[in-house]
Amino acid sequence: MLLEGGPRLAGAFLEAGLVDKVVGYVAPRLLGAGPTALVDAGVTTIAEAIDLELVDVTQIGPDLRITALPRKREG
Repeated sequence: MLLEGGPRLAGAFLEAGLVDKVVGYVAPRLLGAGPTALVDAGVTTIAEAIDLELVDVTQIGPDLRITALPRKREG
């Protein structure tokens, strides 16, 4: 199933362990403050960060498409 929602839905699915693959796009631009990518994912510190295993990085024009698999959390 493709989950394409906002930061709250994405965070809830990650927190529940229901995400098999993450596909993200990065543009070569830097912004200041902006919207949060994840809400309610159970991540509030770097120690709680969700580790990803990169499986593919592809350049599409000036952007990068990053495909990764979430690693299982301990605990």
